[in-house]
Amino acid sequence: MRFILSVVACCWSVAIYGQSASHKIQHTIRIDASDSKERIIEKAAHVVPTKNQLAALKNEFIAFVHFGPNTFTRMEWGNGKEDPAIFDLKELNTDQWCDAMKSAGMKMVIFTAKHHDGFVLWQSRYTKHGIMSTGFRNGKGMY
Repeated sequence: MRFILSVVACCWSVAIYGQSASHKIQHTIRIDASDSKERIIEKAAHVVPTKNQLAALKNEFIAFVHFGPNTFTRMEWGNGKEDPAIFDLKELNTDQWCDAMKSAGMKMVIFTAKHHDGFVLWQSRYTKHGIMSTGFRNGKGMY
């Protein structure tokens, strides 16, 4: 009888462990194509941010600056084939940007120096699709 109770207790422990392991809190959880909406919600309820993600969430009011050809074409998405000359920057006052962000209560800025269209905001020997191919500061760019 003790043996049977030991086996039952062992099986019960394994079953509980298996259930808790499947609901373990994780930073990422795979969503399968076969997952129902309810299963996705159940999985999402067990995702927690990493320490770095949580720290970023605490600073949730962060400026996110995209500055490139689309600034001048007024298009949301560029394709990387825009003539760099379209980046027709005459003057640049980033101090004014920072003053406005600070006045708004922002403490951090994420500046996108290269986006999906490939336009770079630094001097590069690997591409001509960038600030070095514009008239801004005679192609000397932002430094």
